[in-house]
Amino acid sequence: MEKWLCWILVVFLFPGSVAFAQSSWELKKDKDGIRIYSRTANDSKFNELRAVFDLSGNFGQIRSILEDVSHYKDWVYSTSSSRLMERRSDSEMVYYSEISVPWPLSNRDFCSDTRIWMDVGAGQLRISSRNLCDFTPLKDHLVRIPFLRAEWFISMPSPASLHVEYTLAWNPGGGIPAWVANLFCTTGPLKSFTELKKKMDLLNQKKSG
Repeated sequence: MEKWLCWILVVFLFPGSVAFAQSSWELKKDKDGIRIYSRTANDSKFNELRAVFDLSGNFGQIRSILEDVSHYKDWVYSTSSSRLMERRSDSEMVYYSEISVPWPLSNRDFCSDTRIWMDVGAGQLRISSRNLCDFTPLKDHLVRIPFLRAEWFISMPSPASLHVEYTLAWNPGGGIPAWVANLFCTTGPLKSFTELKKKMDLLNQKKSG
């Protein structure tokens, strides 16, 4: 069961701003320096998610990966395809993504309006994403994600290291029971962020080579 549910949270890695509930975060998984937390939402049956981890590299490297929409399938778990739909500015883009989901669930899709900018005052690279339900027509064989909001806060404690904090509020749609989704909410994010760390390490190897 876990295999066909763990995609649910990872597909929303880029899904503006959202007021997250104020209940306490509970650590659910801690592996290879990646800590995944969840907490009960005030206005949803689906738990909110938080991930905290460190990366080797700099702002430019992580931004290049996050803006490379066509290659999300290389590291975002269960992404079967993704493409840039509109470049609204140097700091804002809209992209479409389809998520492969094992039977008996239907594949999902969503459009995300994503902004990436430097918060000079805080010394952080910020990523803020929200879904756009009506940006593209619905497809009969896919379930459109009805709600998702995500935030990245990335700081650079040293010239060659990054600290990442990621938060997510979501609803996968399609009648998935919240208790089931909440039970299996950590595996997918852990896999995605593990692959992200590998991509950053590869960029650093090329840089040093």
